[in-house]
Amino acid sequence: MRTGSLLAARELSFSYPGSARRILQDINLNLDDGEILGILGESGSGKTSLSLVLAGFERPVSGRVLFRSLSIAQSKNYREYRRSIQYLFQNPRSSVNRYRNIFDIVAEPLSYRGFHKGTREALAAEALKLVGLEYGRWYDYPDQFSLGQLQRICLARAITTRPKLIICDEPFSALDISSRARMEQILVELNKKNGVAFIIISHEPRTLLKLCHKIMALREGRQTDFWYVGQEQSLDDYTEKLIVAEGVRVK
Repeated sequence: MRTGSLLAARELSFSYPGSARRILQDINLNLDDGEILGILGESGSGKTSLSLVLAGFERPVSGRVLFRSLSIAQSKNYREYRRSIQYLFQNPRSSVNRYRNIFDIVAEPLSYRGFHKGTREALAAEALKLVGLEYGRWYDYPDQFSLGQLQRICLARAITTRPKLIICDEPFSALDISSRARMEQILVELNKKNGVAFIIISHEPRTLLKLCHKIMALREGRQTDFWYVGQEQSLDDYTEKLIVAEGVRVK
């Protein structure tokens, strides 16, 4: 279900406060409704910093982030944008309060949105069912779950508010094979059935080529490529090396 431009970056550059070093330099990208965009890069490439800027957690030093073609630098547009997105952090264990039960954790964002108790409970239950967490575990605590289970729980929390976009920072890197496969399946289902768009940050080209509609490659904060998966491409040597290192080919 793609109806137009959801998110875009225009000539985006970023440095951390007090540092003259540009972490990101002149980044351009676009994401339409219902698309999955992969951001590929090695450690230190700037991909997580880019995700934080796109999410509005960090401010660019130049350039713009556009939501529905409007700059999120304006407070009115930013508020609407923050209501429309969620962010999935790399380490799920550090993203939850270990002293709260799972059901309360998943329902928490709905409290901030002013939903009544009955609605909160219904939406939280729906999300937990969608990610495949059995009812008998809903009132357990985070320390009783594996990393793979916690990542699904964090995803359930993210989808309770019905976001248009979820930004995922290395969502599979800490997971075992079976947990990774289940997580990938859930993301694809959310995209196809619910029309949720995703930005997936990863150092693994094989994963992005399997899941994404298009991919952007980063090297030392600069964009080396932006391409649609499945189309004939002429890629930068650096991007080719990243992909060939995993034994996969780009069509």
